Amino acid sequence: MSRVVLTLFCGADDGEAVDAALRDCLHLPVHQRREAVLGRDFDDAATGERVAGTLARVAVEVELAAVRVEEALAAATQARRRLPFRWRTVAITDGGRVV
Repeated sequence: MSRVVLTLFCGADDGEAVDAALRDCLHLPVHQRREAVLGRDFDDAATGERVAGTLARVAVEVELAAVRVEEALAAATQARRRLPFRWRTVAITDGGRVV
């Protein structure tokens, strides 16, 4: 079974709702990281972000089986959000735990 890391980039205020939706749907650990996106990506920007030229975003990551990506995206889409989100997957070729 191939595994991927799914990363969703959403508005800072939407992060908790997206986290909860993924956690409830997948029953897997969900990681959240706050980010500042510098630039003028106005397609995803709120009004204040357009003025400042800085987007306050949250990167939400979860490792899952590749066949569950559509399920995760459906859950995130249905979460109560104010702004759109972007997403990407990266294949995991190796990993483990070191004690």
